[in-house]
Amino acid sequence: MIGRLKERQALKEFVNGRSKACMIYGLRRIGKSYLIQEELKEMVRNFIYFECVEASVGANLRLFCSSAGFNPVMPYATFLDAFNELARKEGDVVVVIDEYQNLHLKEEDVSIDSLMQVAIDQCPPGMKIILCGSYVTAMKKLLKEENPLFGRFDPVIHLESMDYLDSALFYPDVPTKEKIEYYSVFGGCPYINDSLDLDAGLRSNIMKLILAQDSKARNYVEHLLFKELKKMDGINEILATLANGKKSYREIQSNLGSRSNGYAAERLSILEDMGVVSKRATINDPGNKKKTRYEINDNLLRFYYAYVFPNKSAISILGEGTFFDSYIARSLDTFTSYRFEEIAREYLSRLAKAGRLPGILNIGTFSYDDAKTRTNGEFDAALHFHDGYDIYEVKYLKDPMTPSMIEEEGRKMNAIPSFKPRRIGFISASGFRFTDDKAVYISGEDLYNPGL
Repeated sequence: MIGRLKERQALKEFVNGRSKACMIYGLRRIGKSYLIQEELKEMVRNFIYFECVEASVGANLRLFCSSAGFNPVMPYATFLDAFNELARKEGDVVVVIDEYQNLHLKEEDVSIDSLMQVAIDQCPPGMKIILCGSYVTAMKKLLKEENPLFGRFDPVIHLESMDYLDSALFYPDVPTKEKIEYYSVFGGCPYINDSLDLDAGLRSNIMKLILAQDSKARNYVEHLLFKELKKMDGINEILATLANGKKSYREIQSNLGSRSNGYAAERLSILEDMGVVSKRATINDPGNKKKTRYEINDNLLRFYYAYVFPNKSAISILGEGTFFDSYIARSLDTFTSYRFEEIAREYLSRLAKAGRLPGILNIGTFSYDDAKTRTNGEFDAALHFHDGYDIYEVKYLKDPMTPSMIEEEGRKMNAIPSFKPRRIGFISASGFRFTDDKAVYISGEDLYNPGL
């Protein structure tokens, strides 16, 4: 098992604790089932794993009884009856019900949540229940107060994409620059990262896994990730609009043409709820809607919508190699530089979680709009403390930053009359030719320090 230390610890505490039920949810192929099965193999003597199918509750109950080894398979009236029989047969046991949304979403079986609530409340001694699902919106509904299952789960684990440092565990021996590139393109999905051929290089992996028709990553994005949204139009248009950048609501709405204003809002709300898109404001002006921007969270999705989605015909006509050389090679550094800014913020977040930034209030970007100098812009990374802000410039360069570059960037950061940072810092993928005690200097090697 690679990474997932926090989630593994939460599962261990659940198995050894008093709680009867746990919920784990996250997008498809993010590693939920693998995490559960691998950890339970190590922790318990006996567990039953069952993945619900898109069928009625009755059909799933019969399949559950079969997977539990009941012989003959008995058509129990409810899952509670089956759980009681299982506890009688097996004693201490953990029951995993995966893809639970396939039961929850059945209109003819609207009582399933109530039945599962009774099953959890009357769970036989020695039995624990894990509900798991990949339809994030549906699983989140189980946590709302009006749902019968409200308050039944401890812990609730939202399994998300791995961050840059955990993702690097899939390619630990490549140079720092390549670690940055791999994460910028393929993101933090274990299902995809486990398929990388590190001997082949980045270009070959992009061609094989993303550009080729029916390739693994392309198929994941086009057919698996948004299975529940296939019938909702406008999703692809919104994600293509965002691609590798940040867009305001007005820009997104404009690209959707004459559709009503609520059309974009509804779809953005769904994508936010799924964790696919985030709405972000600068940390120094969070209430300013004009500065609020939407962006795609996952790097693989960004890459797909920046290069593949708008150019499928060109890929088919030119072939993967020629398409890469003509469309991707010249702009890949620019694409990666935007993603490197997020890596820098993820690094700062890791420092905060480790207690190494005492007094920290928030991490994000910092906007400025100075009337006196008629200048405006945004700093790549900022730390908000009670007594002010630390400002960082993030640079993805092939060579180390030179003293003249550092001096020029420092002048820009200190040139706003209405704002004075507590500290200034630089985060450079290729490091520095010069450092001093006037600023904070963080290199690419520092970002991938295994001690984080």
